[in-house]
Amino acid sequence: MAARSEADALKRVLSVLAFAAFAAAGARAELFLESVSWQRGRVEKGRVASWDDATRLVDAPPKLETRLRARLTLKNRGPKAAEGVLLRYSMIGRLLPLAGEAPEGAWGVPFLVDEKRVPKVGPNKTLDVFLTTSPALELYLAKLSRAGWWADRVKLQVMIEPHPGALEVRSLDSVLEVAK
Repeated sequence: MAARSEADALKRVLSVLAFAAFAAAGARAELFLESVSWQRGRVEKGRVASWDDATRLVDAPPKLETRLRARLTLKNRGPKAAEGVLLRYSMIGRLLPLAGEAPEGAWGVPFLVDEKRVPKVGPNKTLDVFLTTSPALELYLAKLSRAGWWADRVKLQVMIEPHPGALEVRSLDSVLEVAK
């Protein structure tokens, strides 16, 4: 009888351990992009002195006097750290002719498609990730200007690259107005 109760106790312990191992394997990082915004950098002596939030870019054509970057807020709500997170992003311009009045611009195709790797986001942490967009945007605006066109809006689209354990794929976008 004692041997039987020991065997039952051992079965219970093993089943509890198996359940704990299964639950731990099911725990994963729950990553999502919380927000996307723009920042403009004030340049002094060739370096960025400070960054300020921006909703409109006013020092254009065709050369930007400030630096521009996107600020992403990446959040991990899971109990485990997320490592090797890959963010994919693209930028698209809404095009208008420089001469004449056009009622509304037309969105072009992406002029920038890139990715950024985030090494680690800790459990239950929020991380700001910065995407440098100025060089590609400056080149794009200069080419458009030489051709007699302008982008009055620039849209940034960002997503987390699908990975094992992801529950869904979502993307965020943010539009920045560009003065002519």
